Amino acid sequence: MLDSTTKQMIGKWLLGLLNPQSKKAGVSGKLPVNSQKGFALLTVLLVVALVSMVSSQLLYDQQVHIQRSSYMIHQAHSVSVAFGFEDWVKKGLKADLKNNKTDDLTEQWAQPLIPVAFAEGIVSGKLTDLQAKLNLNNVLVGNETQRGFWKKMIERYLEQSLPEQSMVGFADVVQDWVDADDERLAMGAESDSYLLNQPAYRTANQPMVMVSELKNLQGMQALTAQQFDKIGRYFAALPTVTAINVNTADVPVLMALTDWLTEDIAKQWLQVRKQEPAEEISRFYSFLEEQTGFSAEEIVKDLPTDVIAVKTDYFLLQAQVDYGEVKQVVSSIFNRKSENEVTLVQRWLSVA
Repeated sequence: MLDSTTKQMIGKWLLGLLNPQSKKAGVSGKLPVNSQKGFALLTVLLVVALVSMVSSQLLYDQQVHIQRSSYMIHQAHSVSVAFGFEDWVKKGLKADLKNNKTDDLTEQWAQPLIPVAFAEGIVSGKLTDLQAKLNLNNVLVGNETQRGFWKKMIERYLEQSLPEQSMVGFADVVQDWVDADDERLAMGAESDSYLLNQPAYRTANQPMVMVSELKNLQGMQALTAQQFDKIGRYFAALPTVTAINVNTADVPVLMALTDWLTEDIAKQWLQVRKQEPAEEISRFYSFLEEQTGFSAEEIVKDLPTDVIAVKTDYFLLQAQVDYGEVKQVVSSIFNRKSENEVTLVQRWLSVA
């Protein structure tokens, strides 16, 4: 496309050619024959140059439109394939629940999907157990005793993960962010604190939708990107209160369950469950009795039966569809309610 400066220069040049200075004309005011021939040649060259520039711009615009249309078509196809992949995963989760009443990392759903070719593309993906993580929205549980357990787990996890940072009382900050009122807890922060920020904002006063919301909370601004990524990988933001699946939880989450569940005990459990995943939570309690020497009553007191599980209801699908020029990434959260019902809770799209 010609810019305004170039157009002005060409216009002045053309005007000069069409209106030569009078001193170059003869007595009669006419240009000599040689000058007329030169003027005609310059005019032809100018027209050819203008046509070439316009043609080049038209060809360039056409190529851009073709590429844009091709990309949009490929993107539409890749999204359609991803949605079809979601439906296939839903069926798989239903079938898994019919065949297994528990969930562990030895099952088929926990294995990454080997890239599968289709038409002109490739689809791949993996399922993650979201109940292997600490659900931040658990601080909304109605029972005050249970809420106390979940808040202690959050703070214990942060203390173990970020020993260099002081995160004491952060569970109060989380609760103030998600609860429906504006009454500040002892070590919490409500809207009056956040309205002093630049830019100012209020607390959500509703359950978190994504873990990235943590960045808005008081105390999180002091963390580096690496520190936030480190703690964020073991947090989840699910719409209902969820127990920790001890068959899928990793060492940092297991260590957050109680003060006395050490890293060695957690790693030992990971080895045990590879060969014999727990069919009932009593199996995990028996393991803890063997490792600690505590009685069953002592263990249940510190680790109630309603905070751990061997079955999962929430899964995260991370799929990638490579189709033509597009690499489409789809992340979807599913809630498996029964053998016949798996619903989509949340979905977000991005480009790899």
